[in-house]
Amino acid sequence: MADTDTAEKDVDNIIRIMVATDNHLGYAEKDTVRGEDSFTAFEEILELAVSEDVDMILLGGDLFHDSVPSQNSMYKCIELLRRYTFGDKPVSLEILSDQSHCFHNAVNQSVNYEDPNLNISIPVFSIHGNHDDPSGFGRLSSLDLLSSTGLVNYFGRWTDLTQLEISPILMRKGETKLALYGLSHIHDARLVRIFTDFQVTINCPKESEEDWFHLMVVHQNRADRGPKNYLPEELLPAFLNLIIWGHEHDCRIDPEVNALRDFYVSQPGSSVATSLAKGESIKKHVGLLEIYKTKFHLKPLPLQTVRPFIFDSIDIDSYATKLNLKQGDASIKVCDFAKNRVEAMIEEAKSLLTGHPKQPTLPLIRLRLRYTDETHMFNTIRFGQMFSTRVANVADVVKFEKLTKRANKDKINVDRDAMQRVMEVDNTARVEELVDRYFEEVKDKHPLKLLHSKALAEVTYRMVERSDNNAADHIFKFYNEKAVEHLMETLPSIENINDELENFRLRYKADDLLKMLDASDLKTAAYASAAGSKTINNDGNSSLAPKASTAKASGRGASRVGAARGRGTAASTSAATTPAKPKLNVSVNTRNSSNEPQGLMDAYNKGRRNKGKVVYVVSDDSD
Repeated sequence: MADTDTAEKDVDNIIRIMVATDNHLGYAEKDTVRGEDSFTAFEEILELAVSEDVDMILLGGDLFHDSVPSQNSMYKCIELLRRYTFGDKPVSLEILSDQSHCFHNAVNQSVNYEDPNLNISIPVFSIHGNHDDPSGFGRLSSLDLLSSTGLVNYFGRWTDLTQLEISPILMRKGETKLALYGLSHIHDARLVRIFTDFQVTINCPKESEEDWFHLMVVHQNRADRGPKNYLPEELLPAFLNLIIWGHEHDCRIDPEVNALRDFYVSQPGSSVATSLAKGESIKKHVGLLEIYKTKFHLKPLPLQTVRPFIFDSIDIDSYATKLNLKQGDASIKVCDFAKNRVEAMIEEAKSLLTGHPKQPTLPLIRLRLRYTDETHMFNTIRFGQMFSTRVANVADVVKFEKLTKRANKDKINVDRDAMQRVMEVDNTARVEELVDRYFEEVKDKHPLKLLHSKALAEVTYRMVERSDNNAADHIFKFYNEKAVEHLMETLPSIENINDELENFRLRYKADDLLKMLDASDLKTAAYASAAGSKTINNDGNSSLAPKASTAKASGRGASRVGAARGRGTAASTSAATTPAKPKLNVSVNTRNSSNEPQGLMDAYNKGRRNKGKVVYVVSDDSD
């Protein structure tokens, strides 16, 4: 637990750590106004580390803004690290774990301050974030370069994304033993899947875990951005004492306790504003973490060189009456209103000036105007030019955002009377039993169509009792797989489907064919589909023949039957028939017929008994 009492502490037994995340070196470096902001703030962090006499610096990812930083960014980072972290001061941290498995691309596979060729006074430990993750040829990160030069101790990188085995860096200072765990950025959906599939192993020291302070640094989404787009804190093990959370830029550096896991989470936030969002306007801090045995104290240190940033959001509709927007040009009135508000925000930004000689004086101003009527909008680029010498972000001082009314789609109707009756049955009933009883109560008025109430009861139980935020996804996925499996077992095979299609074609050709068979004597009946003729020979066998051409009798329609007796009277023949036999080509309109296929067999049997002299070829001709 957090402890502010330092009376009993011995300086030689306290591990002092400077904690920072999301430095984003190189952000907007080509901007003539804001290009130096990220480097100025990072230099202040290093200066604080020296002045506070820390034992180490811990970075939570996104040291660089780009995965392949520019030469300018890399040069300035190297120059700052050498200036502030090199020196003759001895490092009092003793590494106890196997260093060959701890640090990635380190020289001699060891921590940098044990290298006899380097004079490290403040070691820097860092994981990578999503901005500086490994990329390109060789899958190297910018931190690999810093690690190979001995400037940074790069840890927490994982290459096998099917399973994770996280082992801590074990270090000791006097009586305090620290187990440092690192989890560099992994795509949130993939990481959550690995956790929920129980493919994550986090190793504790062999000694009793109570003798160690367990510190973990991660770089993932913390805010709920969807079931698989963030890492729930509850997935992390309960034996941890403190988690340093990177990636989120909102400064929430004061440790927040997680009641379900009984550990603390600190979110330092970014040291430079990379977006003009409300969270970035919160005062920027880094933390001085002091660890004594299993107790800790985190002291927020406000950054003095951060550019002032004021954010405000206004709904124009709430000022419609005051501004009298219904009369005259509404856009001009809104523009004048925005101008006055920006003037006030510039004055407010002056209160954020700290007097530090390196702090930029031109503030960042973002006024978000939310509207429903597009006639309220004006040219934001032209508007920003009015403040070209007074703000740092001239091009985007004002941003319009349209308000949309939320549709009442897919809303669940709850029968409150039924719910009350269920609750009165047994107030001590478990929540899944209440869900089951509720849907049993309303099954006549609101029946479930896709899932059984037992499934929803199980989802409720896992979410409430087990704090499983992914229970719904898992159970619905299970039911979906079972439904697909059932359909695959019950659907006919491909061979049966072909038979059914053939029967379907025969059914819709039967009517016209029966008319033809009743009008003439038959020796053999031949049926031809649209793709080819299937001729039934005298012996009852069948063979495929090309589609017969159509011979139209003079004065007769295409759907009538023509008869010809004698050799050579047919216009064309089927390839499967004997040329010496007399033939008659018949064109039959096979559309919109409805007789059953059995009628064909009856007609065919009747034709064989008549022993006719003529071969009929039926073709599907729509002319």
